[in-house]
Amino acid sequence: MITEPATDGIVDASVLYLYRADARLDEVFEARLVLEELVTQLAPGRVDEDDLARLRELVKGEAAGVAGDYRALHSLLAAITKNPALELFVDILNTVSLLYFADPKALTHKTLDDVAHAHSRIAEAVIGGDAGLARHRMRAHLEAEAEFLRRRRSTRQVLDPTTSIKAPDASKRAEGVAREMFSGIVAGRLATGDLIGSEAELMERYGVSRAIIREAVRLLEHNNIAAMRRGPGGGLFVLAPSVSAVTDVVALYLEHHGIRVASVFELRMGVELALIDRVIDNMDASGEERLRAALEREMAASEDFTIAAHDVHAVIASLSGNRVLEFLSVVLIRLSRLHELGQLSSRSRRTVGSEVSHAHGAIIEALIAKDRELSRHRMQRHLEVLSGFFR
Repeated sequence: MITEPATDGIVDASVLYLYRADARLDEVFEARLVLEELVTQLAPGRVDEDDLARLRELVKGEAAGVAGDYRALHSLLAAITKNPALELFVDILNTVSLLYFADPKALTHKTLDDVAHAHSRIAEAVIGGDAGLARHRMRAHLEAEAEFLRRRRSTRQVLDPTTSIKAPDASKRAEGVAREMFSGIVAGRLATGDLIGSEAELMERYGVSRAIIREAVRLLEHNNIAAMRRGPGGGLFVLAPSVSAVTDVVALYLEHHGIRVASVFELRMGVELALIDRVIDNMDASGEERLRAALEREMAASEDFTIAAHDVHAVIASLSGNRVLEFLSVVLIRLSRLHELGQLSSRSRRTVGSEVSHAHGAIIEALIAKDRELSRHRMQRHLEVLSGFFR
């Protein structure tokens, strides 16, 4: 039976990727600030009467202490933006941030009252149509939440290595074996390309049948943790962390929810402009060299510019120093490519490729010069023009 795509699978894949990328709690909150400031910028202009009623009901429930989920306001505000991609990633990062925190007893009545008060003030600004005030209050609220978590002894700066590996069609035993294999990779500090074992060795090591091993391997392959190579010298080998598993399930989810190209680029705009500021702060000779090399690869691309062109954006994301923002950017880049592959003819790609390369060169020039305002202006203009090709 075909079922509706759910966020659980996306969260699981995202958590595994962020763990393997060694993403820290501070990076998660920095990314949440970028997303949720964008939410508070958009929501006041898109709120309707039904949204107003839901906001008032939620705030009233929180004030009375009967709210079931104190993250609900964040999800509701994201839903009000009418951007499914933004709503999805706000939900993912809200869920992920809780995984760094293992002491629910610290959420006292006083703490929850403070949260309810902050939510009420944010909602008040959104209902009043004051995007600037809503954004200011959201930033203050998230900064206070991050500081609260940092002060807790039970808070981790990195995710727990016992992160679960799940799949809807996997047996419990196969899940358990996959989890044990993953823990072994972590404990043994295995690197990309290291051999975990042959199929026969894995059957003996875990005391299970070939069918269970193959199902466990499928789970690891699905999450881009390891892959089985057949033939002489074959076996299960560690893979480099990749967002492809996340992108595939995100694409399915957003397609089901009627995502528009404009929504993808609206979110890309917010994320990539935030990246610009961080890249300039981190720019050095190595970063300059990587940017120039990416542009050279793009200029040398012949027919299909899409992979090389997006490599420039991927390099910019990696130079930000924030692995969570880089993760968001790469997923959005891959989603953009799916639209490009389906909509552009070979002739159109050559035309677009020439314009994109020129824009990328101008952006890189401004980044290397550490001209923040010009870099942001050129990136914004570039993404506006690029989104127009796919509408």
